[in-house]
Amino acid sequence: FLVIEVFGRYAGFTAMLPTMAGAADRCVIPEYPFELEHLLELLIYDRNHHPSNYAVVLVSEGATMTHHEEMSFESEEKDQYGHRKLGGIGDKVAAVLKDLSPKFNQGRRINVVNQRLGYLVRCGDPDALDSIVPMAFGNLALDLVLSRTSGRLISLRNGCYDNVSIDVVVGRKKVVDVHKYYNTDRLRPKYETFMRQPLFIMTSDV
Repeated sequence: FLVIEVFGRYAGFTAMLPTMAGAADRCVIPEYPFELEHLLELLIYDRNHHPSNYAVVLVSEGATMTHHEEMSFESEEKDQYGHRKLGGIGDKVAAVLKDLSPKFNQGRRINVVNQRLGYLVRCGDPDALDSIVPMAFGNLALDLVLSRTSGRLISLRNGCYDNVSIDVVVGRKKVVDVHKYYNTDRLRPKYETFMRQPLFIMTSDV
């Protein structure tokens, strides 16, 4: 198995979207505490049906297990906002998957590789979209400054550049709608059709 820990203290978008794109077989997110034995059974199924005999799970750093519903922290140290630094859930998941694997794999232990991506995912070279969108956002933000407009946030809406009230961001936490977008039995993103859906389906609800 390959266990990859990714960003996501309160929301599982960074685990959901790559899984939807095919980068992983399963994902676990902060919005839904998961049962480790159930995850293991799914991963063994994926591994047995994969030509290269492996399976991948993405683990949000804020994900919790059903029997241990506290987040995993690196230390007691807090940042300027009072948040303790998350980290370690991937290590825990990897260790338990390895220990329990003989129970579901005819007595044979399955090796597990654990990778904590953290800031590594932000170190790649930008593509055209990465370069153009920030440039456009910067220009539009400057336009707001020059017009003495405040309390607005540059955004992409319906495929077009726009600006919205900053209350959209600060008014509430934006989390995954589990009922609508997450299959709790399969531990995967859930979507029925792409027709008339925004580009990034599950991140588009305002």
